[in-house]
This record gives sequence, C-alpha cells and structure tokens, in this order.
Amino acid sequence: MTYTVVVRDQDRSQEVLDVITKKVKLDRDDKNPDIVIAIGGDGTILKAFHLYPKSLLFGIKTGTLGFYSNYLGTDLDKMIDDINNQTYSVSELDLLKIAFIDKDGNKKEDIALNEITVVSPLRTLRLDVYVDELYLERFRGTGVCVSTPSGSTAYNKSLHGAVIDSDLSVMQLTEIAGINSNAYRTLSSPLILSNERTILLKAVDFDKTFITVDNKQYSVENLNAVRISINEDKLRMAYHDYESFYKRLQRTFLISLK
Repeated sequence: MTYTVVVRDQDRSQEVLDVITKKVKLDRDDKNPDIVIAIGGDGTILKAFHLYPKSLLFGIKTGTLGFYSNYLGTDLDKMIDDINNQTYSVSELDLLKIAFIDKDGNKKEDIALNEITVVSPLRTLRLDVYVDELYLERFRGTGVCVSTPSGSTAYNKSLHGAVIDSDLSVMQLTEIAGINSNAYRTLSSPLILSNERTILLKAVDFDKTFITVDNKQYSVENLNAVRISINEDKLRMAYHDYESFYKRLQRTFLISLK
C-alpha cells in the first residue's frame, strides 16, 4: 500500500502535511499511489481527483469550503490512524464522462466529478440538444452545464439548478443565460436525467467554444459535437464517521461561521 499527498499552498495545510509525512507509515509513491490525501478544500479535492482518478481519496479540510472533505481539521489523528490501520470505510460518487469532437474530427475525452460546461462568452451559442439521440430543443444563450448529484451544490447551484441528493444516480442539465422570446423557446428549467441517459449537444455554428471539466478548461476552435453520460467507474472516497448529504449541506451552506 502506497500514498501521495496533494496540498493547498496555505500555512495550515503545510502544517498538516508535516504531521502526515511524519506519522503515516505507508511508502510514498507520487506516480501510481493506492491512496491520495488531499489537504485543503474542494479545489484541492478536484485537483487530487484529476491527478489520480483511480486512487482512494482522503480529503481533510483546511480551507474555507470542504463539502467533499470527510475529515475536518480536528480529525487529523483519526485520519492517520485510519490509514495506518485500514479502519476506514469507502463511499462512491458518480462521475460524468465527456467526449467532444471538432469539425476536423479531432476527439478528446475526460471525466468530471462536479460538472461539465459548454460555453461561448463572446457570442450567442447555438446547440441542438438530444437525449438518447432524440431531438429535444435548440438552445440559444451563453451555454449549458451538466452536473452530478454531488456537483449540484457547486456551479450548478449558482445557476439556480436543483440540489440533488448524492444517493441518487442522475445527472442534471442546466442552462446558462438561455435566450427565450417570441422567436426562441427552450425548456428554460433544469432537466434531471437518469444515469442511463446520454446527452448529445450538436453545434449549429462552427465557432470557438470553451468546455470546462471541473477546474480544467479546453478551448475548441470549431466544435462539432459533445456527448455526456455517467461514467462507468466512480470516485472512491474514504471516511471514518458517515456524514449524510444533508449534514454536508447544513455545514457548508446553512450554519453561520460566527
């Protein structure tokens, strides 16, 4: 069993790193670790996931937000004991997979924990939206966001999308500044789809488009199509004491820091 660490550049995170380095009894492997310890907040969790998507992830909160973190800053010794003695439990979170292609046939694939967006901030984006190859609508606006249940509390929430229980295996399609008028019509509401569905977005115009996959960004000069669905593999996260989705919502969004 091996481990590595992804750490936020912050004094408190560096202090935690020093303790972990001294007390964790596993061998260090930064290339192909069995365990990844993310020290920081949700941004550090996302970074760790994309660096090591198949590793078991331990998240300890030292940042401002820590929706994904299963260990708080006061749980450091507990986490180290769990790692050394293998006394942790494991939960699994759904991931999205994306494949997009430009007009020249160049293809790119990736996976996301939070969300995938397709946006054009400089001019109106026109996308034909299909669900399981069935045409749904022509979207006009800034873009669209597709999120997982755990990611529904991230960018999707700021778009007034629904917050979805992470025990559900679904994905959510939410508009970003959609245009609705006498001439144009879209559903104009978040659409929640089962994990068996596939979303297909076909570009009406071959223009420059930006695609984000969590905290990663791709610039596509002439987008042709985007296909999004639930990924077969899931993210595995370790925990000591189970914290329900609603407790996470409460401590992240509803309880005052005062």
